Amino acid sequence: NSSNLPFSYILRVPFTVIALMSGFLIAYEVYLPDWTQGILGLRASMAGFAVTPSSLMWIVGSFVAGKLLVKLSPSQIINISLAFILIGAITMVVIPAYTPFTAFLLISTICGIGFGLTTTTSIISVQNVVKPTEIGVATSFNTLCRTLGQTLMISVFGIVMNMTMLRGVRQTDGATLKMMDKLINPQTANELSGAILPKLRMILYSSLHNVFVVGLILILTAYAINWFDRKKTDVQDQRP
Repeated sequence: NSSNLPFSYILRVPFTVIALMSGFLIAYEVYLPDWTQGILGLRASMAGFAVTPSSLMWIVGSFVAGKLLVKLSPSQIINISLAFILIGAITMVVIPAYTPFTAFLLISTICGIGFGLTTTTSIISVQNVVKPTEIGVATSFNTLCRTLGQTLMISVFGIVMNMTMLRGVRQTDGATLKMMDKLINPQTANELSGAILPKLRMILYSSLHNVFVVGLILILTAYAINWFDRKKTDVQDQRP
């Protein structure tokens, strides 16, 4: 029974996991469109469509989480949900620059299921261990952790993106940061010369790659925290 664990510990784990997952979520939603626009040269509408499956599958993941909570512990469900997100995170790190657009739709689908499972399970597990009078506070704090995770990590991702981009521009003859701004906007990318365009796209690819490496680290950390939480719970359950 998880009630043998300290109350603060029971709350700390789902709050930490949701904050880390939300950090990856903001990287996915912000920088995936940059990939499809700047590297694949697609319109902004198509870039937005690339992340649409995640929103739809989020609903599916939330529905499945409700069914699984009857059979599995929250820790087990979060392990499963983080596995979905981990697949997406690893894929984003290893795929080449000119990956077909359909691959991003598949990644979005897989991640969306994980997002829905993790968020719903986190909220319900927290609500189940607090007093009825504290459910509102616990739910609000869960939302706060999501917001803080996104706010903090968008700054970190921005630093990683800008540093990598600046280094790439300095190492590439004829490249400037203004050109990188034009590259990300499909309407202005046509103003760039054909000679410099492939080089700029590889700079952008390296920058996005580093962003998703950081995102992968977040999900691995969340997975490790949840795994150790489950191990500790198992040890407590075995005690008389």
